[in-house]
Amino acid sequence: MPIFEYVCKTCGKEFEKLVPSAQTKVSCPECSGDQVVKKLSRFAAAVRESGGCPSKEFCPSASSGCGCGHGGCCHHH
Repeated sequence: MPIFEYVCKTCGKEFEKLVPSAQTKVSCPECSGDQVVKKLSRFAAAVRESGGCPSKEFCPSASSGCGCGHGGCCHHH
């Protein structure tokens, strides 16, 4: 089942929901409103370069590194 991101037009709450099918009715967990809009979700696919970092777009410090030993792409701090 895919997870979709929604925003409630009534109260403005943003939330995620597992949706088993396109016909599933989604309501806001905050106000129970049914005026929800599916947000456009982004995803990332990384391909490792020789430096150990997926790309400079995902890791601006790839050339300098942070000294933690993770190939310049440090998401462990």
